[in-house]
Amino acid sequence: MTVLSNIDFAIQASKDLGAELQNFSKANLEKLKSVNIPTRKTESWKYSAKRLKMSEAYPEFASSKPVGEIENSYLVDAHVIVVSNNIVCLNKLGETDLTIKSFSDLNEAQSLQVINGAIAQSSNYEFSVANAAYLQNGLYINVPKNTHVDKPIRLVFQQIEEGVSFPRIFFNVESGASVTIIEEIQIQASDDSLALVNSVCDINIEANAKAQYLRMNLDGGKSKHIGATGINLHRDARFESYHLALGSELARHDLLVKMLGSGAECQLNGVCITQDKQHYANHTVVEHIAPNCTSDETYRCIADNESQIVFNGRIHIHPDAQKTLGSMSNRNLLLSSKAEIDSKPELEIYADDVKCAHGSTIGQLDETELYYLTTRGISHEQAKLMLTLGFVLEVVHATPIEAIAEFWEQRLSELLSFEI
Repeated sequence: MTVLSNIDFAIQASKDLGAELQNFSKANLEKLKSVNIPTRKTESWKYSAKRLKMSEAYPEFASSKPVGEIENSYLVDAHVIVVSNNIVCLNKLGETDLTIKSFSDLNEAQSLQVINGAIAQSSNYEFSVANAAYLQNGLYINVPKNTHVDKPIRLVFQQIEEGVSFPRIFFNVESGASVTIIEEIQIQASDDSLALVNSVCDINIEANAKAQYLRMNLDGGKSKHIGATGINLHRDARFESYHLALGSELARHDLLVKMLGSGAECQLNGVCITQDKQHYANHTVVEHIAPNCTSDETYRCIADNESQIVFNGRIHIHPDAQKTLGSMSNRNLLLSSKAEIDSKPELEIYADDVKCAHGSTIGQLDETELYYLTTRGISHEQAKLMLTLGFVLEVVHATPIEAIAEFWEQRLSELLSFEI
């Protein structure tokens, strides 16, 4: 079997990092020598491995390549941070109380926070090991105690043309603070280019703090994007996730939530749309480690043409996590007989005083509902659009930023077209 370390990514770990992060990167580079490229026999990749098609070598970015213009498809007043071809741009960041440092400027305590992130500490994500092994000058962002950030922080992971990038962001939300984060993937690459974005975002949410996290994958081309987001939730902390995604040749997102303190809450929401021969894989894990915690998860997916969507959600209740409330719902809609959706909800429970539920459905548009609408003067095409949009708009409209909800409603209306 081929190991990931054998691939020439034309990139090396930054030499400007402090001793702690240098050692962290070196340890992951050594670990990478025993990490195999996923195949169909790899459980978490069995539906996606055939789409991976890793090249033996990826081209190097041109050092003179400028940071590109970011797409502004929606109007939101936000602090903007762009990471373009591994180059960080902060010139659109407004005045703020945030502490923002590159990894090379971190002190020992801050470096250890990065190393102790949920994804950083997990050995279950092959490509997060690669991200750490080739660690670049990532960003550390701290939200001070009891601070409410006045407007969202918009992170744009941008890739222009071919090459591979390993963007990494670490957020620390101190006790009593609150913040809204928008993470956006923009890949501007031609169909025949070798483009791969392998991103990691770790968020540590301290006691009584709150973070809203909106993740948007806007790429619909033939590029590859593999991303991982890790959340550490402490006592009475709250995390809300809104994942809005379009497919590409290969797109995958892993979301890991570790509930470390009593009274923590998380709400995970997702909408995924694929067309043509696109692929998108959603993998979520909620680790209930402390007692008296609550998790609620809702994902809705639509696959058209010959595309494929994967949903694998797992709720893991540890022995000490008594009084846990956990629920998971995954509803899926197939618009074509050639489309495929693979859904695998899981419950793993080791405590006896819990309330947990999970459910998954896969179906097609209801012919009775279509007939009802067409008998009232609505065209067959418009009736299908109304029912399809209605399937996902409940989740889209739950997005806390109205401009983004409106943008996605318009985008989906344009994408979902039907022939009579």
